[in-house]
Amino acid sequence: MNLRGPYLRAAFWGAAAPLVARSRSASLLRRYQVARLRALLRHTYQTVPFYRRRFDDAGFHPDQFRTLDDLRRVPITTKNDLRAAAESDAIAADCDPGRLIRYGTGGSTGAPTEVRFTWFEDRLLRLLRLDVIHRYGLRLRDLRCAVVYFPGPHRTGLMERLGILRYRAIHAFQPRNAIREALLKERPDVIRGYPSALSSLIEILSEEDRALIRPRWISTDSEKLTDLARTRIEAAFGAPVFDIYDCFECNVIAHQCPKSNHYHVLDSSVVAEVLHEGIPVLPGESGELAFTSLHAWAAPLIRYMPGDLVQQGPSHCKCGAPNSCLSEVYGRTHDLFVLPSGRIIHPKIFAVGIYPLCPYLSRYQIVQDAAASIVVKLQPSAGVRLPPEQLETARSRMTRELAEDGVSLRIEVVDEIPSESNGKFRPYRAASAV
Repeated sequence: MNLRGPYLRAAFWGAAAPLVARSRSASLLRRYQVARLRALLRHTYQTVPFYRRRFDDAGFHPDQFRTLDDLRRVPITTKNDLRAAAESDAIAADCDPGRLIRYGTGGSTGAPTEVRFTWFEDRLLRLLRLDVIHRYGLRLRDLRCAVVYFPGPHRTGLMERLGILRYRAIHAFQPRNAIREALLKERPDVIRGYPSALSSLIEILSEEDRALIRPRWISTDSEKLTDLARTRIEAAFGAPVFDIYDCFECNVIAHQCPKSNHYHVLDSSVVAEVLHEGIPVLPGESGELAFTSLHAWAAPLIRYMPGDLVQQGPSHCKCGAPNSCLSEVYGRTHDLFVLPSGRIIHPKIFAVGIYPLCPYLSRYQIVQDAAASIVVKLQPSAGVRLPPEQLETARSRMTRELAEDGVSLRIEVVDEIPSESNGKFRPYRAASAV
């Protein structure tokens, strides 16, 4: 890769991102975004054939970009668009593909995607993530344990030898008792993990275990954090849970505010839009996320839709942070239920019926197994029997949501609800994904 010209400038302004992320000025954040976008769009138009064709087809030239509103003139890019493009078209012409760091996405939509970064881009995104968890309270000498499905090899670097930013990965595919033993051995100051992996430990932790495993806080990511999972994890470990909305393509998109529970968009790294049929939604409305990664220059992602449904938040969080906000991260758009009447619903609307059963549950899953049939699977905690009266109340509440759609709903009490083959747990499954 050419380390002069645009890449040198990109590295310089990218290095400023953590400082901008700490700013309390909304104006500074927006000016930074506009400056980065202007340079990124020009670089992309000049070096990436895939985007140059799309810009030309839309009648857009980067010189026309002045404000964030001008970004709407750029076409949306989907995962399928990028999968269909030849690698030589989607990577900057002045970049050596052989020197890029490559990651494969989890493929929860059924079609995995490869994402590519330069060494600097990859490290910058990691640094921005580290800054997020530092704001949650990470200390230099803390030991972090991550219960993850693809931990990779452990490397002891200089920081580790100095006892700074220590990190241990614990494989989540191993038996629960092995995970428990690893946490007892390490006694981490901070725990990170998928919500399903952490909540699965709750029933095997004794009071003695809880007295020894005492993290100050816990972060979750990569999977929908349900209210049930949050409640169980916080009760089991006696620590607050903070959710981080991330993806392989750009690392952190947004992180949950400890004061308001809104998600602060990491504006120094991404420009996030919430769209319904291509039109920006109002605060409190739901739509599909599109983001532009400000630090992906080798393989740009501009107005890229990862396939997530979110709710637009207020212009500013009540905590005083200048970041743009999301109020809710629902999950994948392919988990939406399309009913025979044509009505489209998100399965979270059934949670009102499940909430009273939460004290008795280990896990639940809502499945649309046919267009006119929905199954609610309930996995009780070990040794617990679900109260019949509350089951009937739950059934009645959830059925009311379907009264005018001709859709049947049944409840199944099961011994186990398995995770996906990639280790993640999906609390919702639409008919198209069954």
